[in-house]
Amino acid sequence: MDFSEKIAALSKKVKSVGDGIKTEEATKNALVMPFIAALGYDVFNPAEVVPEFSAPIGEYKDARIDYAILNEGKPIVLIECKALGTGLDFKHCNQLQLYFHGTEAPIAILTDGNRYRFYSDLETTNRMDTKPYMEFCLDDMDDALIPELRKLVKGKFDRDVCMSAANELKYNREFKRIMAEQMIKPHDDFARFFISQAYDGRITQNVLERFTPVLVGALEQFINDRINDRLKNAMTQSQPESAPPESETPPSETENGADARIVTLEEEKEAYYLVKSILRGVVDPERVVMRDAVNFCNILLDDTLRQPIFRLHFNKRPWKVGLFDGDAKDERIGIETLDEILPLADRIRATVAKYEAAKKAKGGE
Repeated sequence: MDFSEKIAALSKKVKSVGDGIKTEEATKNALVMPFIAALGYDVFNPAEVVPEFSAPIGEYKDARIDYAILNEGKPIVLIECKALGTGLDFKHCNQLQLYFHGTEAPIAILTDGNRYRFYSDLETTNRMDTKPYMEFCLDDMDDALIPELRKLVKGKFDRDVCMSAANELKYNREFKRIMAEQMIKPHDDFARFFISQAYDGRITQNVLERFTPVLVGALEQFINDRINDRLKNAMTQSQPESAPPESETPPSETENGADARIVTLEEEKEAYYLVKSILRGVVDPERVVMRDAVNFCNILLDDTLRQPIFRLHFNKRPWKVGLFDGDAKDERIGIETLDEILPLADRIRATVAKYEAAKKAKGGE
């Protein structure tokens, strides 16, 4: 069973047995241990997972953490558990903070078996941040976070990669939260910035009160316009691009989004999110687009068939993926699981780098 399938199964389990879980111990046994196992670790092997983990930390010799996941004998993930449904406030992190400070583990998790809050030390080295860099909820899964969870899978863990992703996730999450707040009730400084760009007079309190509701309406309309533009773009995708090479889209593989034969698989979606994660820091994630077809699924740069990044041949087993290396024809490689996409990361990045270099050579057109 692939990693995404294991997480999906856990999601179903939370929904089906959640009402019967009343204690912390039941939460650990029914949900947290299976989650650790889904990451590939043997929960019954103390060389990989230590329950009631204890380490000599100053005067707190009897303090324990619920689980520690080990790599080469050293803790890499610390997990503090609460009963299902318990509030996961930072005040519940006392033990977690203590052990995070006293060990070399770069990641700490506070969980109730359904919600998993991931912490690190992005603000101050060796001191656990007060805000999580990621929150994953099993009963309301965000598929875009599956590639981030995958980074913790046994044999895939890379401290530098995890910390780089954590840094971006944390601030991306915070910026989106702030934007959501500003969309409802803009701060005076936020409103003042926009008003000053459009209004030539002195910005008094009366001016702020007059224009702030107009600003909120304009922001909402801007977002709606962007959504409508994307919908219009999706509707016109069935029209062929001007003179595309015949080798890119065989006539039998129509890319008409209305074609009933086109079914986007969950595995294709996860592979798409995985490729976007691989390209983080190389290009704006919004430029990486998935466009499904009858016999394969394309992952494109700037939503154009002239810049294919990766192709998924998942309609039948064995799976194959197509690498382009900046050329029109894909080189097909057989894979058994989505994990096998990760070793292809350098070639995926190199393909995008070729397109970007070609664009610069043409003067950025």
